[in-house]
Amino acid sequence: MVSNYLKPLNIFCILSYVAFMGLALNSKVVDALVLYVSEKNGRPVYISGAISTSPVVNTAPASAPKQTPIVAIQYKSSSLSEPTDAADAADATTDMAAVSDPATLDASATSVMPEAPVMSYATVEMQTKEAASAKPDNTILEMAYNSAAAEATALNEPAAVETPAPRVFLAGNEKPVADTMRSSGSALTYIDAIGKNKWEFATLLDRYIVRYDKDTYIVLTIRPAVQKMLEEVFGKYSTRIGAGIVQDPATGEVLAITTSHRSQVTTIESEEFKTDNWALKPTFPIASIYKIITSAAGIDTGNITANSGFIAWGKTYMKVWKAFACSHNGVFGRIARKTGHDILERYSTAFGFNKPFFFDLPVGKSLADLPNDQIKFGQAAAGLNRDFLVSPMHVASIISTILNRGKTMKPYLVDYVVRKNKVIFRRKPFQLAQPIKATTAKEIYKMMYGTTSVGTGKKGFGGFRSCPDLATICGGKTGTLTGASPNYLFTWFGGFTKATGRDLCIVTLVGQSGHSGTKASAVAGQIAYELYMKRQGKSTATVARASRKSRR
Repeated sequence: MVSNYLKPLNIFCILSYVAFMGLALNSKVVDALVLYVSEKNGRPVYISGAISTSPVVNTAPASAPKQTPIVAIQYKSSSLSEPTDAADAADATTDMAAVSDPATLDASATSVMPEAPVMSYATVEMQTKEAASAKPDNTILEMAYNSAAAEATALNEPAAVETPAPRVFLAGNEKPVADTMRSSGSALTYIDAIGKNKWEFATLLDRYIVRYDKDTYIVLTIRPAVQKMLEEVFGKYSTRIGAGIVQDPATGEVLAITTSHRSQVTTIESEEFKTDNWALKPTFPIASIYKIITSAAGIDTGNITANSGFIAWGKTYMKVWKAFACSHNGVFGRIARKTGHDILERYSTAFGFNKPFFFDLPVGKSLADLPNDQIKFGQAAAGLNRDFLVSPMHVASIISTILNRGKTMKPYLVDYVVRKNKVIFRRKPFQLAQPIKATTAKEIYKMMYGTTSVGTGKKGFGGFRSCPDLATICGGKTGTLTGASPNYLFTWFGGFTKATGRDLCIVTLVGQSGHSGTKASAVAGQIAYELYMKRQGKSTATVARASRKSRR
């Protein structure tokens, strides 16, 4: 005789089984694949396979070196089969995500994360439109997977779900080894397509799109008005190398991105924009932008505060916030020595150095190898090491992490995908990590205001007649250093503006053959000003700076 306490549980299980079989018989089985990411020869490798309720077996012996943790990326769609009518073509969403540590799943995680453990967790959303309305409280299934070797992974497939054979992608222009997915493609194939297919402007959508096939097109996150403005601003300045990015720090959406060479701006619809874009190349010395990492390590560990005093010269002390605004190298060398080599190295890794950078277009790995010599260590922590190389896209990610209260969002370009006039995939913002506490990010955010108000960025954000207070609604960090290859003087600005009513990340890079008057902070100031004027509904054609020195 069944106990009275077990009857409700039995009834619940029976109802759940009936509901599941109803979905299966109705051919609405969820297409939920897990995409594993590891590293091979310095490049991310994607392996897709079925969701499994059993842990993956670790075939490596206990004595073997620690494997690179496998990172999980998930997406979902409405059906395994091609939509044949309006009902079957119901809107579905895509959920691209990457988890490098279990702590990243917890929004309250506050401190820098140590090296990722072998166990990797994934929160997988499995729902159809019907299932979402029928059981709204049962749409998330959490499963743990044990890491296997960094190459191939054997997955145990659920018996009730027919899934394609695993396939491997290399980030870049390589084609998949095997493609047994349905003809409409998957989230990865759509992302892969934007690096191969032509970009074009769709007038009715007022967005840039990429044609996937005759029935399908991919809508990009780029906002044409912001993109046009960014290209026009860079077209006004004389530069050997130039790059600019405007990003939404809360979601990771890239709203505009541009690149220029010898004062010639590469248009977004040209093939060179995807293959020869300075914004995606990690070939530039990070310079004093690295002071953000040093500040974060010191503040997050409690070794310093914004008001801590350090000797600047002689017996004169300077507070950390002012040293940040004025980019004082000596003070930051002392901050680094007080914080410690190993701690700063951990935070450097947590902010994305020396590991693959995940984006919808190929972006190379940023490098930062802290020397053990105390003098060279202090110089490197202040941003004076020419071998610390970074891409403008990575700098945008660092800045966005500060603006987003310490949360690093995955940057992306694919917004949604339309097939036969129905949305079949929609990108969902995803948090990659949280390298610093929210309180630390807020402290650095406040310090950034000093750069544009009284520090090294003041000149670039001043002198606008129609917006004399522009510097007070912007902030950031500047950097200046001569690179090794090419041997240009590079200037940076990585910061934000509230000109649109909310924080937007702005990153600019300018490379010159000599000490030119064109500085990245001046370009960033012009971008912030243009955004402010557009929000006010005013034309900028007849408005100029009170002082033109910083624009020469």
